[in-house]
Amino acid sequence: MRAFGMLAFAAVALAADAAEPDETPAYAPPKTLEGAHFFEPFLSKYGAFEPSKDAAFDGEWAHETHMHDGLAGDMGLVVSSPAKKHAVSTRFAAPFDPKASGGLVIQYELQLKNRLQCGGAYMKLLSASEELSQDGFKAETPYTIMFGPDVCGTTNKVHFILRHRNPLSGEWEEKHLVGPPSPDVSDGQTHLYTAIVGTDNSVKLLVDNKQVKTASLLSKTDFKPAVNPEKVIDDAKDAKPEEWVDEPKMDDPEAKKPDDWDEDAPPRITDPAEEKPAAWLDDAPLKVHDPKATPPSDWDVDEDGEWEAPMVDNPDCSGAGKGCGEWKAKQISNPDYKGQWHAAKVDNPAYLGVWKPRQVDNPHYFEDETPYAMAPIGGIGIELWTMQSGILFDNIVLTGSPEVAASIAASAFEPRAAAEKASKKEDAKKDGGVMAKVKFYVGKAFDWCLENAMLVGATLCLGLLPLLLFCCMGGKKTAPAAAAAEPSSSSSAGGKKKAAASSEPGPSSASAADAADDTPEKAAGKKAAGGKKRTPKTE
Repeated sequence: MRAFGMLAFAAVALAADAAEPDETPAYAPPKTLEGAHFFEPFLSKYGAFEPSKDAAFDGEWAHETHMHDGLAGDMGLVVSSPAKKHAVSTRFAAPFDPKASGGLVIQYELQLKNRLQCGGAYMKLLSASEELSQDGFKAETPYTIMFGPDVCGTTNKVHFILRHRNPLSGEWEEKHLVGPPSPDVSDGQTHLYTAIVGTDNSVKLLVDNKQVKTASLLSKTDFKPAVNPEKVIDDAKDAKPEEWVDEPKMDDPEAKKPDDWDEDAPPRITDPAEEKPAAWLDDAPLKVHDPKATPPSDWDVDEDGEWEAPMVDNPDCSGAGKGCGEWKAKQISNPDYKGQWHAAKVDNPAYLGVWKPRQVDNPHYFEDETPYAMAPIGGIGIELWTMQSGILFDNIVLTGSPEVAASIAASAFEPRAAAEKASKKEDAKKDGGVMAKVKFYVGKAFDWCLENAMLVGATLCLGLLPLLLFCCMGGKKTAPAAAAAEPSSSSSAGGKKKAAASSEPGPSSASAADAADDTPEKAAGKKAAGGKKRTPKTE
């Protein structure tokens, strides 16, 4: 009965697990995003992107759902070839101008299905230029901003790099954000990366809608090198004069080494007060044959060879005042040791200070008061070399409004992140050992029983009631048989005698049946076993 109950409970738990409806939020990806200059939800494999035709980028791409499938059926573009180069790009019909758009916001969802040990997961906002060509997209294609995670070895950061043009020299220079945040590349969850460049030249980086870094394009320390160069610089032609003295201290010219200062004295010497003990044996060995040892009784010299006793410590070499071998006195610190003599240091009267090259005007100096108005963007490229596959990109947004980016985050990323966390927590319960699994399925079974009370009640009635009736009523089947035997036994006198005889002490009916069944072989077996023949008692 107990086993049946356990089986029934297990069946209910499994049924609850199988019958539990999929509560993943229904999601219909939007085809467009109002207010965005560019939006790509990857409704098809590449969407608006095209793979590079450069032979160096031979990695394959895939179109897959997010791990945990937080938004049912929603798919993204996935790097599917490990240890290869991958590149895709898209070119806008019209460039995106951050100055005209009131700033810049780049945002995308990223999921590292296989974690990330060495590789990039960033994207490039490609500069609008004649060099921009989808057929020729490659690593050196000019970009305006590079943004996103990069991990390998000691590197683990969210890049934000601005390519800025010196208006005087015409040269482009990369400005790297100092102290970038570190991404989480090991949890397998979808994360949202957002970079906002404001008209006040501020830079804000957000991860999962939380601000993790702020900086200013006008700061001398937030970017390396700074966007705006120094007004004056070191004169590259200036050199330190040979007679320049930049040592603040010097040896005291009047100091002299004392006459008793012995620079050659060793730091440690043999203790002159120590003497060799009288019982010390210079020529005695440290090990000797054990004088108490005897050869085994079965030792055969002809077969086993000459027997030798095992070696033991020489008893004459241990104990107070004893020892063997070469005797050496212990070493002690030399009381006369002083080491190398040095003259005392005094102020250097010829000291001129630390030499610095003279400052001159920077011929390339400029002051860009609006670096946020960066080079217009003609497209977006994803160009990666990575050791891991499974890097998923989704919901790429380029806009001038943080509110527009926040709207798609609220409708896509936030419910997806919540569903993924719930799924991860449920998986942890399942994978947390035997007791955790028991608790998980017990909870599921209990919840399912509450939700399906009528079905559970009907199942109990149909399944348990017949079993209970069988267990309770099955033992009464012998009564009718006894009642049926009474008329036949009372119809003859012989039957009465048998009934009367059975009331007297003697062999039972079962014993009589056994006796009737005894064969000579069985009787012989009983006799051999020491059994005694039983005789009925006479009346």
